[in-house]
Amino acid sequence: MYPKALQYFYDFLDLIFSLVRMLWITRFVKTPAFAKHSKQCLVMANGPSLHTSMQKLPGKLADYDLVAVNFMGMSEEFVLYKPSVYILCDPAFWFNAGTSATQDKVRELYRHLIVHTSWDLQLYFPWQAERVVEIQNLQNENRHIRLQFYNKTKFEGLAFLKHPVYSRQWGMPRAQNVMAAALMLAVYSDYEQIYLAGADNDWVKNLWVDEENRLRISNRHFYTEEGTREDRIIPIRIHEQFAALYHTFKTYVDINLFAKRRGIKIINLTPLSYIDAFKKTEA
Repeated sequence: MYPKALQYFYDFLDLIFSLVRMLWITRFVKTPAFAKHSKQCLVMANGPSLHTSMQKLPGKLADYDLVAVNFMGMSEEFVLYKPSVYILCDPAFWFNAGTSATQDKVRELYRHLIVHTSWDLQLYFPWQAERVVEIQNLQNENRHIRLQFYNKTKFEGLAFLKHPVYSRQWGMPRAQNVMAAALMLAVYSDYEQIYLAGADNDWVKNLWVDEENRLRISNRHFYTEEGTREDRIIPIRIHEQFAALYHTFKTYVDINLFAKRRGIKIINLTPLSYIDAFKKTEA
């Protein structure tokens, strides 16, 4: 933490940059809320603890609106749970980033969604994805899929201005991780409780630097086969990775403060999650 005067100065600078960013790239239109069937929702992250943490959910699964993210649509659980909301955030999902292998995986995901979605599904993208042909084809080729678009404009700075901007959906805390966007969209939809499962966020213990000084990470997801890991190179320095993690976890703190201000509880069902911003609960 910085001394208060210095922190205020940095927050003020962040505010100036955020205002410029907002005026430059924000669409000043509110995103439609989730089509709610309950007062509570469950955001299903893709961490390896998804199944075990879902067992801690109070009551029956049918009592919750289910929210899926990222590549869950390629798993058996997608058809089993039939989430009513699906959220994507990374530019790779509208082919604006990522390797050719990643883009092939995204196209495979979209094929799965078109073929296997037999229930009503709201699919949320940042508005920058709106004109992408492959994305428009999702609802053109499957009548159950309805596309929605949201502002993921990063807005930081002084608290007295951040929350009014968030409430108007002109910006949100830094959505470096899809969970940030999913939680903010759930908050916008005014659930009383938002539960979070499979949010291990334990990347720190899976990082290492190899003999060629390349930063590597070994990830596991709930759909990863037992005993296997997704080992990949991260093309940045380790200090840059830890700086990114700082922003990821700080975003959760900002989201929790905003949710509390609206009278919404966010509860993390993942017992060993590295996220310390939300209350954890036991069964």
